[in-house]
Amino acid sequence: MAPRRKRAAAAKSTETAAKKAKPEESASTPVEESQDGAYVFIEHCKSSVFKRKAAEVHSGLCELAPEHKFQLVLNEDGKPRRGAFEVSIAKGKDGEKVLVWSGLPKGPPRKDKFPEPKTILDDVLKVLKNGTRGVPLLVDGEQYGVLLQCAHTL
Repeated sequence: MAPRRKRAAAAKSTETAAKKAKPEESASTPVEESQDGAYVFIEHCKSSVFKRKAAEVHSGLCELAPEHKFQLVLNEDGKPRRGAFEVSIAKGKDGEKVLVWSGLPKGPPRKDKFPEPKTILDDVLKVLKNGTRGVPLLVDGEQYGVLLQCAHTL
């Protein structure tokens, strides 16, 4: 019995080594580099449902406003907060972020944490047109971005 286990363990270790060797795509890089597009920054928790919803929000915004060429950036600041789903917009990669949706205070049910792209489109277009006119948003004493004063974040 002992030799049989060693063979099975060796086979499993080669499978896991092959999986680890596979390059993973970085979640914090945009889909495609472009200087003229607007950036959608989405912070979402580690759940696969949240990641799928982030992709759905991005694709919905791209369909509703194709002239802006939105670039998606996921979890730019590293490890996300538990239960977080926040959407921020910036005119450029290094531009000032404006928070247009926060799902932190929302839910249960969990579906309340995710915005419909149609509901936040007006706020997104307002930010891109007028720039940042909101209240500075502080996270742990440092400025995270600018909070857009709208009904969706309250």
